[in-house]
Amino acid sequence: MRLDKFLANAKVGSRKDVKKIIKAGIVSVNGIIIKNPEFKVNYNDIIKVNDQTITPYHKVYIIFNKPSGYTSSKSEYERNVFEFITHPYIENLHIAGRLDKDVEGLLLITNDGEFTHKVISPKYNVEKEYLVEINGILTVDMIKKAKKGITLKNGRSFKPAIIKKINDNLISIIITEGKYHEVKLLLKSLGLFYNKIERIRIGSLNLYDFNLKKGDWIEIDYKTAMKALE
Repeated sequence: MRLDKFLANAKVGSRKDVKKIIKAGIVSVNGIIIKNPEFKVNYNDIIKVNDQTITPYHKVYIIFNKPSGYTSSKSEYERNVFEFITHPYIENLHIAGRLDKDVEGLLLITNDGEFTHKVISPKYNVEKEYLVEINGILTVDMIKKAKKGITLKNGRSFKPAIIKKINDNLISIIITEGKYHEVKLLLKSLGLFYNKIERIRIGSLNLYDFNLKKGDWIEIDYKTAMKALE
């Protein structure tokens, strides 16, 4: 890989900017000053700018505890979750499975498109678990209906969902699709109203294992991120 491309990928600056930096004589490769932007490097080389080691561009996985009132987007017109994220790769990050504005809890943010596809694609059957504070009484018939899969009057259908009663006002809903408004539409079809919805788990990746307050985030390693696919 060219030295200028390596530095640009690592977010040191634009390709134009890093060429200027290289020609200024402040970039070293394995202890040797290099002024040629086309100089070939690899990921085993130690590359420094002003004696600061540059980390190669890599895949990023972030767990974010989303508060209510923020959109799962980079909208310039509404408060959005990326206002909380301070990361050098921010422009390349996206959400692996969005949450509605009023829904709280676990968001996965990444620059790994293949990972995102596996998290959100129904064919991979990745479980997403939600805790829901409800108004109403959950019945055995409702649980059975959800387990068979719901079909709405407009013909829109959803794969089977698992509902468990935690207490009189709190239930757990586990789905494997994550279609638009799926949890809300499921609740509506069952005649249940909600006060609060919080996603707590994707795959075996559980939000509560990370002790994050609302609005907090943490970058996790590849091995931990892959728990979302288990």
